[in-house]
Amino acid sequence: MQLHFARLLFTLVLLTGLAGCGGVEEDSQFAAIGQAVGTTNEERDPPKGLNGTIPACFWAHGTQQALRNLGRGALDQGAGFLPDIPLSQVSAQCRHVLRSAVECALTRQQSVIDPVTGELYTGWWGLAPSWSGSVLNTEGRRYVTACMVQRLNYYGAPVPILLEGPAPAIARNASFDAQYSIEESTVFGDLFSSTTPLLGILPAFNVFVCWESLLPQSCGLLGLPLFEARLCDNLPLCGLVPLGPCALSCVKDGPYWKCRPNLFAAPWTETVRVKLETDTCQ
Repeated sequence: MQLHFARLLFTLVLLTGLAGCGGVEEDSQFAAIGQAVGTTNEERDPPKGLNGTIPACFWAHGTQQALRNLGRGALDQGAGFLPDIPLSQVSAQCRHVLRSAVECALTRQQSVIDPVTGELYTGWWGLAPSWSGSVLNTEGRRYVTACMVQRLNYYGAPVPILLEGPAPAIARNASFDAQYSIEESTVFGDLFSSTTPLLGILPAFNVFVCWESLLPQSCGLLGLPLFEARLCDNLPLCGLVPLGPCALSCVKDGPYWKCRPNLFAAPWTETVRVKLETDTCQ
């Protein structure tokens, strides 16, 4: 009910013509951008970068099955090639999700080639560099999941973001605070170990999202539901579990949060916060 209401409110706000944290503009203006999303992070060194992964592609069961399969082995299957993932499972229009996984996991010194399309995917955030040559470990599964989710954008529109979290590759740097002053949300989850059957419209996995305390002040009423629509697109069930304010759902872990996926789980420290540029919500 909370997610349905948030999506409805988001739609109503869109009709007023307002722009916000998701990079909202006319659909036609983003049609071309969505085709090329993720191709460059020009002049934005990590942990800065761009979101823009299309939610419908990310949450698709074929894509989720491909990601699960990728996590069970090394990204580099020999000679720098990814495993062969057919277009019947992840279409040409949705291959940018595979690129996003590589960009989240590997460093800029690491690359792999998609054997189906021939495209070279180069790492960016470096949250699981060992995945290049071995299976994805628990820490890597969680960080890559959270990074990929934080890169989703309702319109497939690239928006500048800054990722922060306990991982050394995205550790907080106070020198970025002036440019990226809006703390939007913190995400945690693990798509790679999900055992949810990929049937019907059931979400492939659950991801947990809380909003940062100053989001309402930064983006007004739009801010609270905005990240929910940004992550889900128009899908009826996407696996998003909104937790409300981070301060009520998680506990402090230095400048970050550690959170529980359920009441019986130990707190996870592998969380990823996204911060937005100061003028994003203006």
